Amino acid sequence: MASAPTAYTPQDVSKVDAVKKWLEDRKKSRAWLSKKADIPSGTLSQILSGKYVSSPTRQLNQMLSVLDVEADRLKDGTPGYVRGSVHKLMVVVCDRTRKHQNFGVITGYVGVGKSRFCAEYHETNPMTLLVEVSPNMTPGVLMTELLEQLNNAVPAGLDRKFRELVRVLKGTNYLIVADEAEKMSSSALEHLRRLRDMAMVGVVLVGTEKLTSLIKPQHGQFDQVRSRVGMWPETIQCISRDDADDMVRAALADAGELSDDVLDTLWAYCDGSARVLNENLIPAVRDYGMGSLPLSSRMIETIAASVLFMSKPRVEVTK
Repeated sequence: MASAPTAYTPQDVSKVDAVKKWLEDRKKSRAWLSKKADIPSGTLSQILSGKYVSSPTRQLNQMLSVLDVEADRLKDGTPGYVRGSVHKLMVVVCDRTRKHQNFGVITGYVGVGKSRFCAEYHETNPMTLLVEVSPNMTPGVLMTELLEQLNNAVPAGLDRKFRELVRVLKGTNYLIVADEAEKMSSSALEHLRRLRDMAMVGVVLVGTEKLTSLIKPQHGQFDQVRSRVGMWPETIQCISRDDADDMVRAALADAGELSDDVLDTLWAYCDGSARVLNENLIPAVRDYGMGSLPLSSRMIETIAASVLFMSKPRVEVTK
């Protein structure tokens, strides 16, 4: 920080530098921190730019507290994103749907990593709009969300919102990804279909197998959506064994070389669920199994039973 107003103490300046370095190292935006820390984006930007006229100590402490929690979360076992079989399938659907400006549908069982993919794709692919669908999302809420992501003024009235979206999106290379699309109201889904027709942008619907029963029937309520689908792979039922091993190795890299027994046991307990593996098993292993003793199959079984209260896997672990 080149210079600072007199309201900044030397400690404040050091904190500003620490926050900016954390964001830069982890490729996180100020908008992300603004939301996490519940600090208005304009205020946060002024503070980090050294232009805040009042003492920034309280807000800086708030930011650093958030970043400490995020760092702990990463340290405690949230793995880096692994581009495995689920990722590869979903990226093909998204890329082709963007190219051909039609509909794509991706369905998968709970826990296979659909939402994580959507967030990763949104972050790494410019001109991607991600809608995280809320229960019974209405057309007005849907279009407001899209317009705000486009940094566009949101006009009053449903029809004006729709026509503004058509105007802004038409002729662009945008892709709209709707996660948990089965929760969207029928009216919102119909507006999304009409938006695609008039603006000619790709739309990918992502959801559980319930999405299939909603759209698949011929001559059903959403027949016009179904008829526009260019790619619709079979429902993803689980991650692959290779995916699971890669996730474990990435998350537990500091444990050194992992034995086949350890990988076998974690695979058996996760039962093909990326969520169970990443959000339950791996954090518990880091909290209760990482230490002076090497990880073992028996240790993981003990952690699964006594910490996570998990039953023995349906498939017997090979010893």
